[in-house]
Amino acid sequence: MLLAQFQFRTINIIDIIVALIVFGILIFMLMWGKKGWLLAGIYSLFFALHIVIVVLDAIYMLPVAKSISTITMIFLVVTLAIVYQSNLKVFYFKLTKTTERGADIESAVSDEELTKTVDEIIKACQTMSKTRTGALIVIAPSSVPSHVLETGVELGAKVSASLLEAIFNTRAPFHDGATIIKGDRALAAGCFLPLSQSQTVAKNLGTRHRAGIGITEETDMFTIIVSEETGIISVARRGELRRFVTPDRLRDMLQQTFKISQQKSYRSL
Repeated sequence: MLLAQFQFRTINIIDIIVALIVFGILIFMLMWGKKGWLLAGIYSLFFALHIVIVVLDAIYMLPVAKSISTITMIFLVVTLAIVYQSNLKVFYFKLTKTTERGADIESAVSDEELTKTVDEIIKACQTMSKTRTGALIVIAPSSVPSHVLETGVELGAKVSASLLEAIFNTRAPFHDGATIIKGDRALAAGCFLPLSQSQTVAKNLGTRHRAGIGITEETDMFTIIVSEETGIISVARRGELRRFVTPDRLRDMLQQTFKISQQKSYRSL
C-alpha cells in the first residue's frame, strides 16, 4: 500500500506536470497574439477537471468518469486544432524562417530609387486596373523566407511598370502567382502564397485575394491585389484587406512600407 502511494506521488505527479507543460505550450501557440484568452480559460478549466478525475481514478478507481473525461478532452483538443489551424500554420511558418534572402538589398537603395520604384508600381497597377489584368504584388520590408521564393521563378530584375505588366500578362507562364519585391528589385515571380483561412474574407473574393491576405497574416509583408474581374485595387497588411485604394493612397502606403524619408503619414489599416 505504501509502495503504491509512493509510486503515485512520484510517477503520476511527474506525469501531471508534463501534461500541464504540454497543454500550456499548446494554448500559447494557438492564442498568442489573438483575443482568445476567454476560450483559453474555459479549456484550462476542463483540463484541470480532467486532471482531478485522473487523480481520483488513481485513488478510488473511477473508470467510467475517467473514460468520459478522456473522450471529452480528445474532442476539445481536436476541435481546438481545427478552429485554430491558421494559428498553427503561422507558428510553424515562423519556426521555418531560418533562411531568408534579400536582407542586404534595401540598405544599398537610395530614397530616390525607392521613390522611382513606387512610381513604377503605381503606374503598373493603374494600367492593369484599366485592362482588368489580375495581379498580386508583395512588398517585403524585411528579408524574404527562402521557401516562399523557391515556389516561383527567381528574377532579381529592377522593378519597372513594363516588367510588372509583362509578368501579369495572361499569356505569361507565371501570371497567376505573386511577384515578390524587395527594395527596387523584383526577387521572384509566380510564387505561391499561403491562403487565408479567415472567415471574415468576403465570399466573392477569389484565391488571389486570399493569398494576398494570407501572406500578411504570417509576415510583415504588404500586398497589392488587382482584381481581374472588376479592376479594383486592394491592399492587405497584418491580415486585413482594404479595397478601392486610390493611386494617391497607394503611394502613401508604399512610401511607408519602403520607409522613404519625409513620407506622408496615413491611417493604419
